[in-house]
Amino acid sequence: MAFVPKASFPWRLYRRLVHTEVAYFAVPDALPHADILKLCDLPQAFPGIPNEHRPTVVIDLTVAEEELWNPLPPTLRKLIRQAKREGVVVERLTELTEADWNAFLAAYGKLWRRKQKAGALGIGQIGELIARHRFVLTRSRDAEGNILSWHSYVATPRHVRLQTTISDMDPSRGSQWNNFVGRVHRLHHWQDMMDFKAAGIESYDFGGVYRGTQDREQINIARFKQLFGGSFADTYDAVLPLTFKGRLALKLVALIGAELRAGGPQGAKPQGATA
Repeated sequence: MAFVPKASFPWRLYRRLVHTEVAYFAVPDALPHADILKLCDLPQAFPGIPNEHRPTVVIDLTVAEEELWNPLPPTLRKLIRQAKREGVVVERLTELTEADWNAFLAAYGKLWRRKQKAGALGIGQIGELIARHRFVLTRSRDAEGNILSWHSYVATPRHVRLQTTISDMDPSRGSQWNNFVGRVHRLHHWQDMMDFKAAGIESYDFGGVYRGTQDREQINIARFKQLFGGSFADTYDAVLPLTFKGRLALKLVALIGAELRAGGPQGAKPQGATA
């Protein structure tokens, strides 16, 4: 049985008192019997209520592998091949264990201390995704078995969206190490895409992309995502109250800090980031 991380008590109490359903990638055909419906990663804004706009890059996995590989920049293809020759492997955790989860959190903790920009992933939401078989966690290892990177996804039978990426970059270890980890990270993305494609997934969503011009780090991350091809797309998140209790709960939740809403201790930090 897969390990399910435990959300904070306030989050669990809230979920017990306020029945909340979460839908990804499409609006349900029929509204659920719930107080609140959370809509995530919609291709169009839901009418009549505020929507959070989230631009992203989406890879079409329905085309042949050669159509995905051949357009990649030659340097990217070279680095992916080199990482394979160096013995790097990418694996999907078919059943999450507590040890896996703790290793994932430890890797994020290292990232969070280094960057101070990583946001909360949300233990409560992850627990719900695990229960519905919608959470995917992958990792890469070097030839000695050391973990070098982590990716987490929200997955449905047709679509996946990247939630979190963590790599073992470390400025103190010099350019040779960080160049190696960079190659690993590129292979990790590519292999995840191929594994999802083999499983019948139709699209790979990079989990958002920065479209601004001010944040140099985010600009570089956006360029990295675009190396893999794909197309810019607009996605939207919305929260739909379905009952009076739901409307009241949303007003109260707006007064609570984002960290507590994430459903983890100390606001789920450190528990997730895209970097």
